[in-house]
Amino acid sequence: MIDFNYAESQNSFDLIPANTIAKARLVLKAGNDPSDHFITRSRGGDTAYLNCEWIILEGKYAKRKIFDKIGLEGSDRWVNMGKARIRAILESAKGINPKDVSEIAVAARKINSFDELNNLDVVIKVGVEHDKNGQYQDKNRVIAIITPENFAYAEFINGQTIPWSM
Repeated sequence: MIDFNYAESQNSFDLIPANTIAKARLVLKAGNDPSDHFITRSRGGDTAYLNCEWIILEGKYAKRKIFDKIGLEGSDRWVNMGKARIRAILESAKGINPKDVSEIAVAARKINSFDELNNLDVVIKVGVEHDKNGQYQDKNRVIAIITPENFAYAEFINGQTIPWSM
C-alpha cells in the first residue's frame, strides 16, 4: 500500500497579479521546423513563432510558469512585435539600455541562432489575459520585458552586472 496522506497539497492555480514585475528565465520549447529546432510553424504554414516558457526565478511566485509565443513569420504586426520582444529580451538579459547605440550594444543585439535566447534571465512584467468569449480561463501573459532604463530593472538585478559575452 502506498500512503499519500503526508504528500504536499497541490499548489495554488491562482493567477499572478497583473503588473507584477519578476525576474524570469526564458526557456524555448522545441518546434517543428526542420531549419531551426526552436521554430514552430502553424498547421497552415503561414505563421511561425518561438514557443516560450517563462519561469519565475525569485520571490513569492518562484517556479511559476507563463507560456507565450514570439512571432517570427506572419502578419507585419505579428513579426514586428516579435522582433521588438527579442530586442528587449537581449537588452534585459545583457544589461543594455535601449537608447545605447555604441558598437558594443549594437553587436549585443545580434544573434546567430535562436538558441542564444534559450535560458536567458530577464526582468518581465506580468499581465492577465481575459478570454473575450468566456470559453477559457484567464491566464498570465508577459506584457513587457523590463530593460535597464526602467527603474524596476536595477531592483531585480540587485545592482549586479549580468554576465554575457558576444
